[in-house]
Amino acid sequence: MRSILFCSILAFALLSGSTGSGAQQKLLTIELNRMQQSQNGCRLSFMAVNKMGTGLDKTALEIVIFDADNIVSQMLLLDFGRLPNDKTKIVEFDLSLQCEQISRVLVNDIAECAGAEEQNLAEDCFNALRTLNRAEIEFGI
Repeated sequence: MRSILFCSILAFALLSGSTGSGAQQKLLTIELNRMQQSQNGCRLSFMAVNKMGTGLDKTALEIVIFDADNIVSQMLLLDFGRLPNDKTKIVEFDLSLQCEQISRVLVNDIAECAGAEEQNLAEDCFNALRTLNRAEIEFGI
């Protein structure tokens, strides 16, 4: 009787685990890919990858720029626009600052994240947000 109960519990655990691991985790990845000085100021290049399971018609991040002394310099809204599901998109933003004046970029919030029919997914997007960094400054949430 105990072995039947043990086998039943083991089978349930294995089935539950395989169902859970098969579900795709929702991710919205934003990578600070490059930072370079341009004629207009400092150009930040981001790579966005939408793995949310749905296309995003509108996406915008509220970011905070810290100066060389790690003091808040600017708060900006960066409009990433449309991010189709399972698509990588590169967006670039020119800041009015020189690159050497920037020590850190912080994603403060998701200002806008909407799917089809204007459904607001800002909370889902923030929970799914992951940051990566290839630049020489700090970048994260």
